[in-house]
Amino acid sequence: WDQTAQRLQNWWSSRFQTSAKKLNAPFLVITGFVCSTPTGRPTTLKRSGSDYSATIFAKVLGSSMVTFWKNVDGVYTADPRAVPSAFPIERMTFDEAMELAYFGGQVLHPSAMVPCIEMRIPVMVRNIFNTSHPGTRVYGRGDEWLRWPDQDDDTKESNRMPVKAITSIEKVSLVTLAGVGFVGTPGVAQKMMGALAQGGANVILTSQGSSEHSITVAVDAGQEILAVNCVREAFALEMAREPECRVTSISQTSIVAVVGEGMKQKVGVSGTLMNAMARSRVNIIAIAQGSSERNISVVVPRADLTRALRAIHAGFTLSEMTMAIGLIGSGRVGTELLHQLANFNSSDMDAPAAQSTRKLKLEVRAFCDKGRMVLAEHGVPSKVLHEASMSSDIKQWEESLSQEQRSLEQLLQDATDNGSDSFEVSDTDLSKFTDFMNADRFEHTVIIDCTASDSVCDMYPQWLASGLHVISPNKLAGSGPLARFQSCLQTLGDSSATWAYQATVGAQMPVISVIRDILQTGDQVKKVLGVFSGSMSFVLNTLSEHPDMRFSQALALAAEKGFTEPDPLLDVNGEDTARKALIVARELGLNLELQDVAVQSVVPLSSLDDLGDADKALAAKLAVAAEAGERLRYVGEIDVSAGTVSVHLKSFPLDSPSIAAGNDTMIAFTTARFPDETPLVLRGPGSGPVATAAGVFADLIRLSRTLAP
Repeated sequence: WDQTAQRLQNWWSSRFQTSAKKLNAPFLVITGFVCSTPTGRPTTLKRSGSDYSATIFAKVLGSSMVTFWKNVDGVYTADPRAVPSAFPIERMTFDEAMELAYFGGQVLHPSAMVPCIEMRIPVMVRNIFNTSHPGTRVYGRGDEWLRWPDQDDDTKESNRMPVKAITSIEKVSLVTLAGVGFVGTPGVAQKMMGALAQGGANVILTSQGSSEHSITVAVDAGQEILAVNCVREAFALEMAREPECRVTSISQTSIVAVVGEGMKQKVGVSGTLMNAMARSRVNIIAIAQGSSERNISVVVPRADLTRALRAIHAGFTLSEMTMAIGLIGSGRVGTELLHQLANFNSSDMDAPAAQSTRKLKLEVRAFCDKGRMVLAEHGVPSKVLHEASMSSDIKQWEESLSQEQRSLEQLLQDATDNGSDSFEVSDTDLSKFTDFMNADRFEHTVIIDCTASDSVCDMYPQWLASGLHVISPNKLAGSGPLARFQSCLQTLGDSSATWAYQATVGAQMPVISVIRDILQTGDQVKKVLGVFSGSMSFVLNTLSEHPDMRFSQALALAAEKGFTEPDPLLDVNGEDTARKALIVARELGLNLELQDVAVQSVVPLSSLDDLGDADKALAAKLAVAAEAGERLRYVGEIDVSAGTVSVHLKSFPLDSPSIAAGNDTMIAFTTARFPDETPLVLRGPGSGPVATAAGVFADLIRLSRTLAP
């Protein structure tokens, strides 16, 4: 630089009679990137050489500021190509900028900042195509003893958001030297580093256990073989003497680094990082933290890099946490859930209880029914979700659009800024649907099964094993074959996935949660009495209040209101109640099959065509109950000690808690703490698409809370 400064002074003196400081100097247009060696041979300053040229001339000219004009709005919190929610950083220190640059940040180069650090010249990074944006200001030092008097005080901002940015090096390999003979042996690390340096392998990251048993270094992927050979050659003698001494390597890895001055002496930063990685199903292979505390670096499988970046970015509240949703089923519950999701994404929530959802983004990335499916890389817009919720199935929706001279593909394209290659409309293929949802580009992924399909339930173990969360109002999963149910539970224990099925029993009533709370607090459930069927509750209430109405009429009214199953016969013959009671029984530890449940139908009915005969049979039973001052209810009873489950009609006094109004359901738990006289009772709307979809939505919010940082 001294030589450059002297040459510049000579050039200046030959053209101007006064110094630059006294002269109203003209604009200087200087070619960057090119330079010469000490011997005068022309060469270049390599990557970011133009930036380096600018800071060199800024130093020798005594500039007050350097502006790098780029094609982005400054230094981003992460690479926006991998993390779409990344945003420009307002200001940062030179130390933070150099850490980011070293670990793969493309906007700035470490060497380019050195001249400005020495002369305390601020650097601005701005967008040549968006001059109205202020960009990023880089100025000041991070360590207390190096801080400059005139730099900004970012203490408050650092406390709120300790991590300033996340960056990565995509293609690295790990080389590990391990051996029990190295424990307590001095000079091993020095010898290994010396061998790598002598061989020309650049070490990016080092990780060593306190036992000194092993040392791991990260090198550029292209230098993996070179690095392994260098270390093996250096430790050939030790490897010959000690069979357990070995040199190994791991390919296809990446480094993710979190950087921020606010990380210093900040409790929980590492924990937040690990938590974000774990909840996103990303394995950490190696970890390193600099003594400055402004950088934590982790090595992850390269295939998980995008997921890791997005998870960490959201984990440190640098962006919203996104739940990628794959919805299966376009029936009444599925379409109602689409409607509720569309309203959630477009609603303003100011209540204190809604604060935890402010940074939650729910995106339907895929939905399908038995015929057609939609896969949307960047999510389905709320406008399209509203339209989807108005149709009974995707094919019917496509046909109605066709009558309007529109297509579903065109609707999706018009509603987004993304190209047509970001979505796909095709025939349903659950394997393809699964592969799409299981991609590493999605930070958190959940599949919601709103079908009544047994074949979809068969996919649960596979989904859970791959780390996909599952939410289901589909009762066949919890009440189907016991082996499948147990397989799902076993898979849950081996993976980080969650299976939530609260809505299968009581819609939005927290039946499953209450059972788990009872058991986990040490209480013992002795028996359960439940009016599990909201449709039969409505039918029996209606008949009691309108004695002249026939059972067939009340059932038709319940179906019209959406309280029954798509096939009302399942409500009448007791299968719906039996399945719900069986789910509760299994939750209480009873290993029963559906055929183990003793079921008495509301009325003997093999077909809906026989409703005329059923009218008379049920009317007689209702009359007997009315004469006794009681009302009939269709209940499921679980005797835990006896290990039995039964479903039948039962008469109750009018003041009994089992007499629920309308289509309400009721579940009473008799436990060691809550005896027969004062059972723990849950009561509320337990049927219909609105209540069931609300229960699914509540499961989705609970899952999001567990995944949130």
